[in-house]
Amino acid sequence: AGGRAWHFAVAWIVVGNALLWLIYLFTSGEWRRRFFWPPRDTRPAIAQIAHYLRLRKEAPPVDLYNSLQRMAYTSALALGVVEVLSGLVIYKPVQLQALGVLFGGYDGARLVHFAGLVALAGFVITHVIMVLLHPRSLGEMITGGKP
Repeated sequence: AGGRAWHFAVAWIVVGNALLWLIYLFTSGEWRRRFFWPPRDTRPAIAQIAHYLRLRKEAPPVDLYNSLQRMAYTSALALGVVEVLSGLVIYKPVQLQALGVLFGGYDGARLVHFAGLVALAGFVITHVIMVLLHPRSLGEMITGGKP
């Protein structure tokens, strides 16, 4: 029971932080630069993959993030929403039964919640690897821009 209490305490801090960040993004208009938009970002993302695989010499132009980064961050945000919703279904399966149908019931919500956790852990591990490969970018990762 104590572990579950800590889980919820940390989860609600993360949810609150995410809500404040989303409010800032939409009120400031920053979402246009930070979120993946398929008509704008699909082709540059493919070009970025080709650059990373050394199939293309020059990297595509970069604004705040490259298109592949935008896709990763937007996916992580969407995954966070799925994590919160599936977690709520696990927490209150009877009261949120209608929401649980989207996940295939209680057991489906547990599976989605766990798979989402694994995916978010992979996202964090990828960032740690990127810091190890490019240690000078640590400041930019923490502040969200050039120091």
